[in-house]
Amino acid sequence: MWLEARTTAAQREVIHKIAGEGFAFAQTAFKEAGGERKLQEALQYASLTLSSQGIVVSQVELRSTIEKAYLEYKAKTKTVAITETQPSEDVAQAAAKEAVSGLAAKLNDFLAQATAEVEPVVPAQVQSEPGPISAPIEAVQTPVTTE
Repeated sequence: MWLEARTTAAQREVIHKIAGEGFAFAQTAFKEAGGERKLQEALQYASLTLSSQGIVVSQVELRSTIEKAYLEYKAKTKTVAITETQPSEDVAQAAAKEAVSGLAAKLNDFLAQATAEVEPVVPAQVQSEPGPISAPIEAVQTPVTTE
């Protein structure tokens, strides 16, 4: 908000560009230095460059623009690193097809072995019409009469 209230759009563009340059300068010129030292170098570069162009910005606002440049750099390098480590879609599809066809071949072999080991099942002979069922004589009940 402070930056927008006190600077023009063109000045803000210059400020962000210079902050990005300050970050890049510190990142490359002070590779071995710690983060705080790099930030101080970037702040000094950006402050001197902006003041030479007649643009006055507070240290807090300048620091926030440099940190924004840092976050954008981090996000960009993270995206590149992820993209480089992931195989291309064509390679992944080819590997998937190969895996599926290998699995299908193994399944076919398994099924062939399983069906070769099983003897064919002969259907049982079924009588077309049931015949009369005879009951043993002892099983027939006769009524008992009492006189």
